[in-house]
Formats: sequence, structure tokens, C-alpha cells
Amino acid sequence: MMPYAPIHCRSHFSFLSGCLSPRAICSFAARIGAEYVGLTDINGLYGLPEFIREALRLGLQPLAGAVVAPDEKPLFTAYWKNRRGFGRLCGILSRVAEYRRPEGPRNPYDPLEDLLDGGWEDLWLLSADHGVLRRLAAGRRGELSAALVCGRPFAATAALARELGVRLLAVNDLVYLDKEDPAFLRLLRAMDGNVTLEDIPVSGLPGKEGFAVLPADMAAFFSAVPEALEAAGDLAARCAGSPFPGGYVFPRFRNLDDGQAFRRLRSLCLAGMNRRYGGVNPEVLTRLDYELSVIRAKGFSGYFLVVHDITSRFGRTCGRGSSASSIVSYLLGITHVDPLAHRLFFERFLNMERKDPPDIDVDFPWDEREKALQYVFKTYGDRAALVADHVSFRLRSSLREGARAFGLEEEEIRRIVHDAEGGNITAVPDYLRRAGMRLSGMPRHLGTHPGGVVITPGPMTDYSPVEISPAGFPVIAWEKDGAEDAGLVKIDLLGNRSLAVLRDTLELVNLQREAPLDWETFSPLKDRRTRHMIERGDTLGVFYVESPATRLLLRKMGRGDYEHLVVAGSIIRPAANRYIDEYLRRLSGEPYRPPHPLVAGVLKETCGIMVYQEDVARVSMAASGFSAGEADELRKLLSRKDREALLPAWKERFIAGARKLGMDDPSAQELWEGILSFDGYSFCKAHSASYALVSYRLAWLKDRYPLEFFTQVINNGGGFYSRQVYINAVRRKGFSILGPDVNHSNLKFTVEEGKLRVGLSQLKGIRLECLSDLLESRRKDGPFRDIEDFARRVPASFADLRVLIRSGCFDSVAGGRSRPELFWVYYHRERNASFFLPPPPPALGEYPPEIRLADEVKTLDLVIS
Repeated sequence: MMPYAPIHCRSHFSFLSGCLSPRAICSFAARIGAEYVGLTDINGLYGLPEFIREALRLGLQPLAGAVVAPDEKPLFTAYWKNRRGFGRLCGILSRVAEYRRPEGPRNPYDPLEDLLDGGWEDLWLLSADHGVLRRLAAGRRGELSAALVCGRPFAATAALARELGVRLLAVNDLVYLDKEDPAFLRLLRAMDGNVTLEDIPVSGLPGKEGFAVLPADMAAFFSAVPEALEAAGDLAARCAGSPFPGGYVFPRFRNLDDGQAFRRLRSLCLAGMNRRYGGVNPEVLTRLDYELSVIRAKGFSGYFLVVHDITSRFGRTCGRGSSASSIVSYLLGITHVDPLAHRLFFERFLNMERKDPPDIDVDFPWDEREKALQYVFKTYGDRAALVADHVSFRLRSSLREGARAFGLEEEEIRRIVHDAEGGNITAVPDYLRRAGMRLSGMPRHLGTHPGGVVITPGPMTDYSPVEISPAGFPVIAWEKDGAEDAGLVKIDLLGNRSLAVLRDTLELVNLQREAPLDWETFSPLKDRRTRHMIERGDTLGVFYVESPATRLLLRKMGRGDYEHLVVAGSIIRPAANRYIDEYLRRLSGEPYRPPHPLVAGVLKETCGIMVYQEDVARVSMAASGFSAGEADELRKLLSRKDREALLPAWKERFIAGARKLGMDDPSAQELWEGILSFDGYSFCKAHSASYALVSYRLAWLKDRYPLEFFTQVINNGGGFYSRQVYINAVRRKGFSILGPDVNHSNLKFTVEEGKLRVGLSQLKGIRLECLSDLLESRRKDGPFRDIEDFARRVPASFADLRVLIRSGCFDSVAGGRSRPELFWVYYHRERNASFFLPPPPPALGEYPPEIRLADEVKTLDLVIS
């Protein structure tokens, strides 16, 4: 008989119903010498990838399943025997999640009926609920066991199992490892219910039976039913193993097989060559054939076709990240920087040795991203879902929620959080500090990744449980690393406000030009005026290069051409900025010696300094003879949490490889120090080049059409600074600012006869319905003659009128009346519908300048006068 193994364990991925990490569970199993370890969280598989990683790291065989409890009360636990069983359970959990959703279907979902209808041949079910056992045994269509829980009486369950002909199966329902765990779980349950600890009775939580037990204790407790332990061993042996496919899960495009998808991809690329280069180009063709050979060998053709299908529906995108180094991406129109002309390193994106799937990042104008997502889900249906984000506790949330559960008053909670965020952790009570430390980093609930989408060949529930986000989109169970472990290849579809600025400025400018600017072909990279403006650091409002640090760097560089803008956009990032001063000295002409002739060509364009992510790989290949795969593995290692333990071995390999190629140790050490600098946030060159292209286009528009440019920066909320900063910039450019007006303002800011008109959406404290009624009345019946006409046509409240009057919206139709007199008119019109109005008292007068200025700030949150 196989020794006992903990196969029924609950982790903190049961979201406030469990307190143990997968690492802690696996570590316990390893300590007691178990061969297997099992994870069974409640209604989800959120921790599965992390659990499998930890189990394999410790030499354990993982098995997993889920406790299915649609109405809080557990019905059964299901383990999968194979991938079909995994998909079956994913479907059940997806339906449970839909049933539990507040906006879900009204008809109750019964997982037992689901099992009896569809069978469970590829699952192994166990339950301690007598009613569940009777129902499932009556229509048995798969493996079923009666669960005997260590620490609980089991005579009645054993008797029922013999009556039903069901196997007994012994488990330790592991919830706790430490004596403090029960109190911590009680705290979690209080936080989940947004109540205090007093509202959570101890009797409602797992008791002593929830503690981990040793093999000898299990054997002693179940000595009367040794067959139950034997059944647990059988389950572990038959259900162990990862359900993940062990390779990439690629989307299929229109059900094309690999050969058909590749031929279509090549055909689209050749058509793109005509569009991008005006015909067949031998150099481009050579690069294309090389990339396509890698893509074909890796089975990526369908993935590229799907991304092309999405981006081709939306004419204004910015493909970025490492995918911009691919000629295939460029020819398909996914990216817009020529990787040959700008010497972009394809192996950073994809190479034959790369083990993890690369992803393609595409930005859409911020207000078009949802349309892109809607297209994806309409076209690919149940094969598409968003990547999740496991939202975890941070300092603020752990202290706030913990303090509420402990019953502290809100005023005291605010003080504690304020002190803690200010660094005064000693102001936090000991009991709350200990709880907060344990909560920190623990998963709180499921969120959604900012832009990640996965598309699978078949229904998504064959690959992951799915639930619906608050926005109405399906979401898988795992964040990006977990999705990668599951083989799911992510496509990032992100919103970018500056693309909307570019789109709207071009549209506004094209209204006034005889030869409109085309989005795809508009390229000002050789424009001298734009170059001079960038080298002066005059890039306020220009995406990606308008921060104070970047504008100062541009002035110090004294370079405004595209290639140097690409460098500036990357060297300012944390990983490389320690070398800025040295780079500036070399750029200004100070002589320097490359670390070694082997890397002189690699770092020539950046004056011998490592600036881009791929410089790690390129230097490793040139200086130490690493293969493309080894070099990329080193690059990725630098951003991992466990890098400190692994880097010494890599350093030895790097130094040894450099010696073989004839490099001295000091030079190798200098290069290694440069490599280590990339443990911080950094960009690859292709990413920086993609964004720099957007920057250059925006800079050209700012130089030629500053009023139109800043108008759209303001309208799209795009930029590093507040709206006031851009208003001030418009004024410094010599343009007048016109206040809001009931007859001239639209919802957004507009250009009006060479001036900037404030939009009605800038008004504070007014109902959106009032503004909609105002614009609709103006569209239907023309301008408003005066405030009386407005009051008759628009159902505005006094609070709405107050904002409109005090912001100056009625000044142009006041007929010589002051703002206080407009209140007089409105007040008496409301009280007296007769034709005659009493004259306003002379004392009313006009507001003094300081009051008008205060009103301006209060109603607009801006100073425009």
C-alpha cells in the first residue's frame, strides 16, 4: 500500500477561504516524505500553475481537482484522470461561476444533474455528503468514492458506502499547518463578508480535523478501514500529472491546418512587401524566408493570422514590444517600424531555442480598444477570453480590511494606514501588523489583465475555467505567468490615449488641408524643423518623451533625429539610466574604448553602452559565444525573483565563454556589470522604436499645428501632466482661451477661429443629462436667445443653472445683465410666469474679479482667464 500523501489540500487560492500558499502545502508534503501532493481549492483552479511549479520543484507528483460548492456547502470533490477530465471539470466550474455571479442566470445550476446527464468517466469524484452519494450512485457514470475525513466520525458514511457499493477513500482535509492558522482563517472569512470577527463563529470553520496529519496518524485513524487508504493511493497514482499540454496552444484561423495557415501567411506577407516596399526586395525576401522558417517550425502561423485579422479591422494601431523586430509583423501591418532599416533584433522576439511563447502587443486608441475586444469575442466566440490578474493584498488594503474585521473605527483605521504608508509601522498595533504581514501578497480576488487575450483551437473551457468579468468579458483562471504555464499564447490588446491624440489631430488638420495626411504613409522622420524642436526638448504633450527627465535628457543630448530619440526613450528607463552621464559624455565627443573589440559593432550605435533589453543577448552571443536561446534565457533570468540564486552559475559560464574567445577577465567583468544593470525595468529597441515613431508624428503635428494638437491632447486626457499645464501651453503659443458657452461649446474642447474653446464636459457639478439636453435642444431648435429661452427649452435644475451661470456659459446671451442679475431673472421666472419681471436691485451689480476667478476654478477646475 502506498504511504499516505496529502491529496486534499486547500490553499489561499480559495480566495479568503484558505490561508496556505501552494508552496507551504508542497513543502509540508516534501517534509513528510510523500510522493504525491494534491490541491483541491473551492470552486476554482486559480492556484493550479503555481502549485504544479512548486510540486515539481520539490520532486513531488502533483494531482489536483476542485471542491464544487455552488451554494457554499461542498457537494463533492472532483479530480481529473486525463485532459478530457480536466476539460470536463473546467466546464463545471465555469457554470458554477456563472451561477454564483450576481448578474447570472436565475435558474439554479445543479452540478449533480450535470454529472448525471453528461457522465464523469474521466473524473474521480469523492463526497462525504450522504445525499450526494445516493444521487450519484443511483446513476453512476464514472469513478465515485465516499470520502472519510481524518478526525471526523465515519461509521455512518462507511455503512452507506457499503450499501451503495461505493469505495471508501481516506483523506486529510488539510486547511491548517500551524496553530495560528484557524484564527487567521477566521479573520479572512470576516474580511470576505465585510463583517467583524464577532460575526464569524468558530463553529462555522474547520476544526481540528483541518490540521495536517502525519502518515502514522492517518494509518492509526483508519486502521479499521485500510482499504480507504489504499483507495487514496490508487486515486493519487491514476490522477497525478499536469493537465497542461506541454507545448503551445495556438489559435486556429478559420480552421486552417498548419500547412494552409503557413501558405496564407506567406501570401499576405508578399502582398505586404508590395505595399511597404513597392515590390519584391531581395534583402527583405531573405529576411522574410528566415523568419517564416522559424514561425513554421514553431507552429506560429495561425497565431500571426489571428493577430493580423484583429489589427486589420482597425486602421490606427501601434504594434510594439519585441514583435516590432519582425519583418513578418511589419509586412502584415501589425507593426509600423521597418526592422531592417532600423536594425531591430528578431531573435529578441523569436528564435528556434526559445521555450516560452512570445506575445504580440498592439496598442489601439483608448476609445477603440473595447471595439477590438468586442470583435474578438464576436468572431472567436467561446474560444476567446481575457487573461486574469490575481489581485493581491498590499499594505493599504491588508491594513484597512484587517482593521475593519478587528472592529476598529474608521477614524482610527485612517490614522493607522496614514502612519504605515508614511513609514511609521510602529504605529500599527502588533496584532494588526502581524495579520497585515501575512496578508501582504495573498490573492484577494480575480481581476483582469490590462490587455491580455488568449484564443484557443476549441472551447476555452477545454483549457481553463472561465468566468465573466464586471465588464461582461470572459476571463480565464490565471494571470500571465499561469497562462504561459498552461501553454496559452497571449495577445496584448491595449488602449493608448496618444494614438487617439494622433488620430484626432490628423482628422482636425485634414479638414483644413487640400492634401490630407494618411495615417499609414505619414512619416516626418526626416523633417528638420521637427528634429530641431525635439533636440530643444520642446516635447510637452508629445507621447513618451514629455516627462521632465526626458526633456532634460534631449536638451543635454542635443540630438533630435529619430535614431537618437529611440535611444533616449530607452536609456531613461531604470535599467540603463545609471549610464546616462557616461553616454552623454561619449555622445558629445569624449573618446572611449569599447569594452572589447568583440562587442564594438554590437554597441556602436549607443557609444559602447548597453541600452536595450536585447543588448544582454547580443553581448552574450558576441562576447561569450552563447546561442540565441541561451542568451535570451539569461535576459529573462534578470527579471526573475530567484535570480540571485541562479546568476553565479551564469556568470561563470559567461566569463568562461569570454575567455575561450580571447577576452581578458576585466573586460568580461565590465560587460557582466552592464548585463546586471538590466535587473530593472527596461525596453527592447523594437518597443522604443515603435513608440518613437508615434512621438515623431506627434512632434511634427505639434510644430505645425500646435492649437489643434493641444486641443486633442486635452480632449483625450493624454499626457504626463494635468489639463491646466496644456491650457497654459496653448496660451504661451499665443492662442486665446474662450470660456464655456451655451451656444458655442460642444462637449469636448474645440478650435474656434484660431482660439481654444472650453468644452462643456469640463464643467464640474452639473448633470450629464443636462448637458445632453442642452446640446440636443441646440441641434434641433438653434441657439439660445437668453436665459429665459434656455429655461423653457432645457429641463435644468437650479444646481445645473448655478454651474452654467457662475462658469460664464450665459455671458454671451446675458443681454447686458450681470451674473447675479441672471440668477434674479431665473428666480423670478420660476416664481412668476407673467410677462413682466421686477427690475433687479441696483445693489446686485457684478461679482468682483476675485469671486469670478474663484468661480472659474470651482466650476471648471481650471484657470482660463
